Amino acid sequence: MDTLAFSNTEKARYYYENAIIESNTSSDLIRSYKLLLKAKKKVPADSLQLRFKINDELIYTYLSTIENALPFEDLVQENCDIAHLTQDAKMLVNCDFYYIYNEDYETIASIKRSIKRLHHSKYIAKENDLIEMVKSIELNLGIVHDLANNKDSALYYFNSLIPYYEQQKDFETLKDLYNSKAQTLKQSKRYDEAIIYYNKALNDYYPIDNQEKMVMVTRNLAETYYLNKNYEESATLYRDKIKISDSLKTIASARSLEELEVKYQTSQKEKENLELKADKEKQRSQIIALSGGTIILFLGGLFFYNNQRKKKLLAQKEQELEKGRADTILKNQELATIDAMITGQEKERKKLAEELHDDLGSTLTTVRLYFENLKEQFSEERSQVVFNRTENLLDEAYEKIRLMSHTRNSGIMASKGLIPALESLAQKISQGGKVKVEVLHHGLDQSLENSLELTIFRILQELLSNIIKHANATNAVISLTAYEDSINIMVEDDGIGFQADTKSKASGIGLLNIEKRIEGLDGTMEIDSHINHGTTVNLDIPLQ
Repeated sequence: MDTLAFSNTEKARYYYENAIIESNTSSDLIRSYKLLLKAKKKVPADSLQLRFKINDELIYTYLSTIENALPFEDLVQENCDIAHLTQDAKMLVNCDFYYIYNEDYETIASIKRSIKRLHHSKYIAKENDLIEMVKSIELNLGIVHDLANNKDSALYYFNSLIPYYEQQKDFETLKDLYNSKAQTLKQSKRYDEAIIYYNKALNDYYPIDNQEKMVMVTRNLAETYYLNKNYEESATLYRDKIKISDSLKTIASARSLEELEVKYQTSQKEKENLELKADKEKQRSQIIALSGGTIILFLGGLFFYNNQRKKKLLAQKEQELEKGRADTILKNQELATIDAMITGQEKERKKLAEELHDDLGSTLTTVRLYFENLKEQFSEERSQVVFNRTENLLDEAYEKIRLMSHTRNSGIMASKGLIPALESLAQKISQGGKVKVEVLHHGLDQSLENSLELTIFRILQELLSNIIKHANATNAVISLTAYEDSINIMVEDDGIGFQADTKSKASGIGLLNIEKRIEGLDGTMEIDSHINHGTTVNLDIPLQ
């Protein structure tokens, strides 16, 4: 094709499209990479969408271990800058995934970073109704939790995704899900269940076409039968695996011959293209004449499109006004609920003060009178009686204080524990209809030290209060993960967000008080928030 008459943008797009075709039809990544480099040199600085696409392909080519590729970090930084400049949802999600794919997953810190980025991406995709992207992110969350040995969380995501892909009739993805779920079940030593899902991956809907994938699933199933002490079935499957592997070697040889044939045909076509080049020059003048008519039609279409766009914008503004009115009503209701809570707390404090004054105050006053009596009329016989009465009164005062403390604490932590108390709090908030709160926990099979549980509960209570009062969120998730020497807590919402680097007492977010509590536990707190993209608060608290 004659590209001399193309603009730089057209040339960049031409090289980019050819690179995509090359990567899809050939195993030669070097040729595809060179075409992408040509595209990058030609693309103008203001063609942000096209520049992002070219960089995106270069990044994944880099991840495919091309030697002497452009620096990964430079390409990622450029694309993330474009994503934040345009606030394009798909670009923002891709920006997170560059880092996720480049993690080594060999340390807890690496896994934590990936889970945090995946949750951030999920909220962006969900906010912009990118359902397919949300499901893809949830699949990755399941896989990463499996790597982190959070088997319950991995199964939670796999189980929630299976009905969706069944409804979509996306059987290829469904088979991959069955295999992933079976792997998690096998590692959890639930061999009978794992065998069911490996068989579903192999046989449901239709047999697996991809021979390499069939070898992998067959091998996994054979290993599971062996671990389940079904040695005969395991041996049979291993023999099947060997047969498929031998056929793959034959197919690979045939593909090598086919690639040689394709290269020969390509050289023949290049000769034909040279002959056709002269004819295309003649057609070029005709195309220029036709272009004039096309421009006129385009301008007419543009005028019609602008009119339709103005009507659509007016309708959207009306919808936004209606939504604003509804949000105002909901916010007023929420503020009324908070006022009621504060009033209840004030009544409770007043009641406590009255009990201390009327009950304990009178007891301690009597104790004081006994001591004054001892000073004025001291005798051995009488003093022993007074001492006994005083001791009884002090015991009585101690019991009253302990009973008051227990009564006020039992409603929150004493009889429940941290997780049930949080789930109860989440349920009460969700029933309000404004914010749906979900609690996820991993590894918290044993109770923590009582004062630590109470402190964590108060911190999360305050964070949820901030979300209700300030975030305008519809969903919030609390994730608690216990490790050997620490507990990680992540609180996420899909609200309006804020500039995390400008938080202060005046901001109304109320995070400084929480920060002091975390410092008192020798822990750390990180806040990740962007305007209109929700907020994530990440807490790490040592257990020793």
